[in-house]
Amino acid sequence: MNLEKISGNTHYIKAPTNIGVYIFENKNALLIDSTMNKYESQKIERVLIDNHLKPKHIINTHAHIDHSGGNNYFKEKYPGLETYISKKEKVFMENPEIHYLITSSAYPNKKLKIRKKSKIDHTIETGIYKINDEKFEIIDLSGHAMGDIGIITPDRVAFLGDAIFSQYTLENHTLTYNLHLEKRIESLNKIKEMDADYFVISHGTKILNKEEIRELVEENMKNTNKIISEIVQICRQPSSREEILQKFYITHDIKTKYNGYLVNLSSLTSFLNYMLDNEKIDASVKDGKLVYFTI
Repeated sequence: MNLEKISGNTHYIKAPTNIGVYIFENKNALLIDSTMNKYESQKIERVLIDNHLKPKHIINTHAHIDHSGGNNYFKEKYPGLETYISKKEKVFMENPEIHYLITSSAYPNKKLKIRKKSKIDHTIETGIYKINDEKFEIIDLSGHAMGDIGIITPDRVAFLGDAIFSQYTLENHTLTYNLHLEKRIESLNKIKEMDADYFVISHGTKILNKEEIRELVEENMKNTNKIISEIVQICRQPSSREEILQKFYITHDIKTKYNGYLVNLSSLTSFLNYMLDNEKIDASVKDGKLVYFTI
């Protein structure tokens, strides 16, 4: 891992979840996201140490563990470090069992290991937010999670979290995860018009320019419409959620374990709810089974 400059004081560390690094004049650093766990955090820390940087702030784009799992490590290792997240995502950070209430529809069983809660020092919402006398623009990009945010640094570099998926993700994950599909589509349209020069996707392999990010927005929308079309076709025969998901698993040769299945079922539900709201399908209970069908 290396510290790679994007523009001005804005850098990033290429990792399974790319980490933004904004360097202040005193060599203190603001991190955007904090990786999955202690092991990955230690690798990020080594890059910071090699560049004589001290982490003082972490902004999380959202509360999913691959973006915030390193918060506790950095807070314990660097007393005084402050963490920031949106108001909606703060609830998930400090009550992590809620993630599993969404995917399993009840309090999680022991197969689903609940992460440790993580204290958040500050909530941030849309608009200009000042840290260490530098102004960062915060943009609501919810949809993938309840309260995703994007961050534009003073160097006009936009960190987008998981509000948009890379081409690799689109090609390798059939049911891309969304919690609120309508909000996600709104966020994609915001990204298309965003006033920045460089764009960082959390699970992307390169920094994108304006033209490239707009093209990727279109690819994300095509992927969304493709999934909707497939659901419409499946629902010509009234089907339950599990039956619809089974057809996706068989058609696309999807292989997951228990937790992955629940995540995919949750994502499928976000599509079904969007399609119900937009009258592309309907639902009813027949013979004690909830089924969805094309109108």
